[in-house]
Amino acid sequence: MFNQHYCKILFLSAAVLMGTQASACSKAVSGGSSSAPAATVKNTGDVEEDILYYVNKFRKSKGLPALKLNETISVEARSHSKAMANGRTGFGHNGFEDRIDDISKKLGRVSGAAENVAYGNLSAEAVVDGWIKSPGHRKNMLGNFNLIGIGTARGKGNIVYFTQIFISKPQTTASK
Repeated sequence: MFNQHYCKILFLSAAVLMGTQASACSKAVSGGSSSAPAATVKNTGDVEEDILYYVNKFRKSKGLPALKLNETISVEARSHSKAMANGRTGFGHNGFEDRIDDISKKLGRVSGAAENVAYGNLSAEAVVDGWIKSPGHRKNMLGNFNLIGIGTARGKGNIVYFTQIFISKPQTTASK
């Protein structure tokens, strides 16, 4: 039933815009021919940079500006991915509001936030492609955001957990 090279991945997304939470659709997506074996996930830093590349490539194709990777936001995303990978929290968006509160304390007030999560033995390109094909994740990736944090972590069975956090901040303070 389980194929080592492909696995079902479950995508969830949630968004908080202007202080109001709005959940995007949740959808089970089965890995297709674009899924890659776990061996293609070399190390956390490379995968995170590759995810940023594919997200910004997609945004550019839609006439949107690139998102700037922010280390403060990435720390929160990595922490959430690690918590899901080691079972401290279930797969999903538990603690999303707390992550945004922590980011706001460090960066100042944010005007919008959203989060995409996924898991599976996927390359950066495959996970971004899965998010693009899911209406809720796609909406988050095309949202009016200017900053992004990306985090990955390996769990049991060498399964990779992915988290993207999108933040909208005024340009004058976005580089904090």
